[in-house]
Amino acid sequence: MRALGTMIFLLAFGLFGVAQVAELVAQADALFQEVWLSPYTPATAGALRAKLETAIELYLRALNLDPQNPHILNMLARSYYTLADIFLPEREKPECHEKGQLYGERSLRTSPVFVRVERERGFVEAVGTSSDVAALYWTYANWARKVELGGAFGLIVAALRGDDKKLNALMSRCLELERGYLAGGPLRALAGYHAKHPFARDYEKARELLTEAMEQHGDYLENAYFYVQYYLIPKELWGEARITLERILNSPVAPYPLMNSFCQFRAAQLLAEVQKRL
Repeated sequence: MRALGTMIFLLAFGLFGVAQVAELVAQADALFQEVWLSPYTPATAGALRAKLETAIELYLRALNLDPQNPHILNMLARSYYTLADIFLPEREKPECHEKGQLYGERSLRTSPVFVRVERERGFVEAVGTSSDVAALYWTYANWARKVELGGAFGLIVAALRGDDKKLNALMSRCLELERGYLAGGPLRALAGYHAKHPFARDYEKARELLTEAMEQHGDYLENAYFYVQYYLIPKELWGEARITLERILNSPVAPYPLMNSFCQFRAAQLLAEVQKRL
């Protein structure tokens, strides 16, 4: 009888835990979507950051109850990327991207197959077994941005320790699975990889990838911004860069209000620099 009572208690406790995780995740998802669907301005940045940080706190509470939940891990990776990319001062970005990268890697390792292949044949081979586009993408996004923030020296050090092969594997796998994830995110990311690689820079490959991204997902303005940043400016095509940046500034922010409005904010700053070259 006592054993039966213990089983009933454990079952009830487990069901309560599942319900609690679901409620925390639902609250966090709703807050993240609220931020994602809000236009960015310097005046609203503080309130949006606070909402995003609250979403992160809720995801962390849920993760304590369900440490192997891929959705929670992926959303933490995505949330930390968004927090660093848009809302944090420069000096705080690398640590935040480091957290995002680690949560992305934890998500990848929720797959027993990934863990086994990584142990036997290494990270690059393991990436080929993953079908979780979000885990692959946000691991890459945080990792690559962290490396980029280290400047030219950071890019060289990362390449020498083999990070470039791991990053290329992550984004190449994303391209295989879903080229259009986040409005051409894998195309943008791999273009950045080719444009910034310290030993094998390939601006033509970057142009090819970004042209596809702009053609397929022209309403996501960062595709055009990256085209300016990773192709037109390195090629010193200042007139075309000005025209493209002006087109970004005159585009609607829907259907990606947060990212498009922030892209316009950056485009205005870059346009001022480009106009000095004309």
